[in-house]
Amino acid sequence: MMDRTGIDADLLAGDLGNLRTINNWFGGLRAVRRCVAPLIDGVVQGARIEVLDLATGSADCAVELAKRMRRLGRSVGITAVDKNPFMIETARKMAANFPEITIDEMDILSLPFPDRSFDIVLCSSAIHHFSRRDAVHILFEMNRIARVGFVVNDLDRSRFGAWAAWLYGHLATTNPITRHDSYASVLRAFTVSELTAMSREAGLHSFVVKRQVFFRLILVGVHP
Repeated sequence: MMDRTGIDADLLAGDLGNLRTINNWFGGLRAVRRCVAPLIDGVVQGARIEVLDLATGSADCAVELAKRMRRLGRSVGITAVDKNPFMIETARKMAANFPEITIDEMDILSLPFPDRSFDIVLCSSAIHHFSRRDAVHILFEMNRIARVGFVVNDLDRSRFGAWAAWLYGHLATTNPITRHDSYASVLRAFTVSELTAMSREAGLHSFVVKRQVFFRLILVGVHP
């Protein structure tokens, strides 16, 4: 529902708030932090780390990464992009105290960046919004743009996961977007075998796909 035009702004704002809570409490941000850590180590100490965050939503992953870089004392520039103008407006508010984050409106199916233009490329909780063909294209682009590596954080399709998402949505919130999309997103997600096959189709060579807690998948690709 969140991808439809004409969605009530207050409902969408509430849904984004719910998604931030889900990412914070149910493993999304933790999985990204853990997988990005070795990629950070792949950037020369003292060099500015350039990060691209695709389909940033309300920029919770970008903000979390900026906080981590501050704790580590590393210089970072994060370019966070999204196609939805409402997401862009929300992301800019959420990242207002983080000058290291730049928010741009952009279609991730038509990225203008040259090869190897960012150290790390992220895409969190977004791949399931796309068709298989478009998802393969996104993986290809992430691999092309990244110098050090890239991380895809998404859902793992399963009946039990869909049931758990439906239960959570109906117990934790009255927001109709969250109630619908939490269930529908799991059903639209890819499995480990599908994401692995898609990665090979996209031309990825050095990568791993792993299940995480709370019905999540992580794909990490590394450039030697």
